[in-house]
Amino acid sequence: MSEAVAATAPPGVVAPLNPDRPTVIPVLGAGRSGTSAITRGLAALGVDLGDRLRRPGGKNPTGFFEDRDVLSISKQLKRALGIRGHSVRLLDDTVFETPRLRHIQTRAIETLGRRFGDTPLWGYKYSRTLRTMPFWQGIHEALDLDVRYVIALRNPLSVARSRGQINPQRGRQVWSDMEWLVNVVPYFHRTAGCPRVVVDFDRLMRDPQGQLARVARDLGLPLGKAEQSGIHEYATRFLKQDKPRTRFTRADLLADPLANRWTAEGYGLLDEVAADELALDSPEFVERWGAIEQAVTDLAPFLAEFDHLRGQLVQARWNPTSPLQEARQVWRDLKAK
Repeated sequence: MSEAVAATAPPGVVAPLNPDRPTVIPVLGAGRSGTSAITRGLAALGVDLGDRLRRPGGKNPTGFFEDRDVLSISKQLKRALGIRGHSVRLLDDTVFETPRLRHIQTRAIETLGRRFGDTPLWGYKYSRTLRTMPFWQGIHEALDLDVRYVIALRNPLSVARSRGQINPQRGRQVWSDMEWLVNVVPYFHRTAGCPRVVVDFDRLMRDPQGQLARVARDLGLPLGKAEQSGIHEYATRFLKQDKPRTRFTRADLLADPLANRWTAEGYGLLDEVAADELALDSPEFVERWGAIEQAVTDLAPFLAEFDHLRGQLVQARWNPTSPLQEARQVWRDLKAK
């Protein structure tokens, strides 16, 4: 069954949850965009995240809120596609049709069906799900799920600075912006036809109650006493551990000479949605987003070449027989004399 028919309410009205059909809420968005904090917010709304969550630590001391089976599936998927976190080459639908990918998908359907098949309302998060959307939508359809999406958003200036604390190379604005583009834009159109909500991380931190109420409103989730209690605990206890260090505006991004034009426009458009200034299904959004998507598609040869050259550089740096490695060894030998 196509995800596009999951909502059966009239246009502009979100259908309530169907007790006879499981609902899944994938959290989408670029890395370092607050996906973990937003996913934890879903738990406050009664969304089951599973009982096998990845342990907190490292870059997310307050928790990743990633199911370990989903994480394992995602890693298998990345290896089969030959991509890593820093990869920026575009993917097309044909790469998801190989026997290896089909085998991974079949096993994923079995695993997630066994784990969540009887769960009325569940969700999952992995920051690159949107980049590999055809794979995940195949799983949704095979399990006959009612799919409703959360799109996590954060100003790309903040994304780059957050990423730079972990990896200074990937935290460079130009590089970070390219990662944002390829992880958000190409398959975003595949979320159309399902209930969707865009949540800005900075707004969530300022007004968690209001933002989670938006999520409930736009996804058709109940907001009773249990959910209100969960939101209060989330706002007063959890978020106090996760205060962001940087906040920027649309104007800041547009004024930054290092910011990618299409990243700035894509973020700005989604931020209008997050501010309830524009609807995702409005003709204006569809037209403007289509122009951004086409621009990113036109960048495909450049992005593929960038990936290729970076791969060669990494190989040269770490290959013990490479000229760069030999030069380093000579320098170390000279200093030792």
